[in-house]
Parts: sequence; C-alpha cells; structure tokens
Amino acid sequence: MARFTAAETDIAIGKRIQLRRKELGISAEVLAEKIGVSQQQFSRYERGATKMNVNHLVNIAIILNTPIDWFFSDSKTFNLDDDKPLYVPIHNDALRFRLNHHWQQMNNEQKRTLINWLDAIFGGQ
Repeated sequence: MARFTAAETDIAIGKRIQLRRKELGISAEVLAEKIGVSQQQFSRYERGATKMNVNHLVNIAIILNTPIDWFFSDSKTFNLDDDKPLYVPIHNDALRFRLNHHWQQMNNEQKRTLINWLDAIFGGQ
C-alpha cells in the first residue's frame, strides 16, 4: 500500500485544519491566538511548511470540536480501516462547503452518478 511521506502528511493535516476552521468561520488569527502561536507560525502549520507540535494539534481539535483522528483521515498511513466512517460535521453551511469542495473535484460521470443516487433516495422528486 502506498504511504504518504512525512511532508505530505503535514500538508494533508494542514489542509484539514484549514477546512474545518473555515467550516466553523474561525479566522486563522483567532485560532493561532487560542493555541498560543503567531499567525505566521499558524500559517506555516496550515501550509504544511512546519511540523506541528502534537499539543497544538490536540488543542486545535478541542477548539474546533473535531475528533483528532479526522485530521489524519486523508493520510494513507492512518486511514487503513475502510469501514470506519469519516467525520462529517453538521454546522452552518459546513455540509454545503464539503459538497462544493468534492463537486469541484468530480468528473462529469461522478457528478451524474451522485445526482442519480440523490434522485433515488428522494424518489426522483
């Protein structure tokens, strides 16, 4: 099985932090202050340019009310259990944001399949 390098894992975690932070409408500046780092340092964490102290990640998970394993769910080294559901937050427009994010990455066939599946769930309404 292919595995992420450490740098790829740092980038993936940073992207997940940014995604969740934006879902909740929390600015980078506010989150940086809450975990006790400068905004510049926090930006490096989100870009994966700097390795994050595990205590900071724990604090981020608490502040963002997110299970810590969700930040690793993109990592091939962590997400080995295909039966484990991914955490999907339900706050404000979080689900729409996630759908838009995935929709932009889908090809036309995938989009068509998703729409057909939704139609089937709702009886073609």
